[in-house]
Amino acid sequence: MSMPDNRSVSELFADALSQFSRLVRTELQLARTEVSLKAKQAIAGIGLVAAAGVVLIPSLVVIFIGIAALLVEHGMSSSTANFLAGGLGVVVALVLYFTGSSRLQGNQLVPEKTIHQLQQDAAAVKEQV
Repeated sequence: MSMPDNRSVSELFADALSQFSRLVRTELQLARTEVSLKAKQAIAGIGLVAAAGVVLIPSLVVIFIGIAALLVEHGMSSSTANFLAGGLGVVVALVLYFTGSSRLQGNQLVPEKTIHQLQQDAAAVKEQV
């Protein structure tokens, strides 16, 4: 069984204010931590896209030259083989671009955990009032 609280209204209010202040500080720390983590993820995404571009460009040039040469060996005209190999290169580049850019969209950087926690805190405060 709980003991009755014999504190005055002003003491209860001061205690509630102190707890609310501590809650706000904790939530702000959570928000800073989560935003920092999301920023690091975005930077890593940018770095991966850049590294992919640096490594991929010369590799793809060689691969597409080989594809075009293979098509020519199988009876295709040189210009048609080059256009087909180039088109394949465009498709690969588009897939890489959209995969990398999807990691950098704004909704990926939203501190979802903090927002969820703030909503829970607001609900808890409403229940106490």
